[in-house]
Amino acid sequence: MGDTDKIHSLEKTIGLPVIESAGGLVCNDDNCILMIFKRGKWDLPKGRVEGDEYQTAALREVKEETGLNINKLVVTGKLVPTWHTTSHGTQKYLKKTHWFQMHYNGHNDDVRPQVEEGIIECRWVHLSELGQYRDKIHPRINYLVEFWHKNLAYVPRK
Repeated sequence: MGDTDKIHSLEKTIGLPVIESAGGLVCNDDNCILMIFKRGKWDLPKGRVEGDEYQTAALREVKEETGLNINKLVVTGKLVPTWHTTSHGTQKYLKKTHWFQMHYNGHNDDVRPQVEEGIIECRWVHLSELGQYRDKIHPRINYLVEFWHKNLAYVPRK
């Protein structure tokens, strides 16, 4: 069964239209990942995909939501996608997020949260401090961060 078949099958099972987004798990030269605080939870930057340019959308959304210099961002790989339900107005949706592993060629540089999107803080979190954030991270983001931390965080960059 192809990916399209899975989307249609899941859409039919749950009975909600599917929207897609893309985002990034950004790690910098100081072994910190960039987290955003939105609606009472720590999250990762992401946003709606227009067309089928997932990687381009992910880079754009990281830049827009955090203020990072896009010229210092490099996509280093693809991560596992996540699914969740969301709503806009009274319409509910099934949302698939395509995640990319990114490296920020810099240190804990200044970031600017996109307040108009409800983001009130951007924070670089060192790998050794991730445990302190687990209870305030969405379960799907916890899964993604844990997957990355166990499998990819310590792989040397090429």
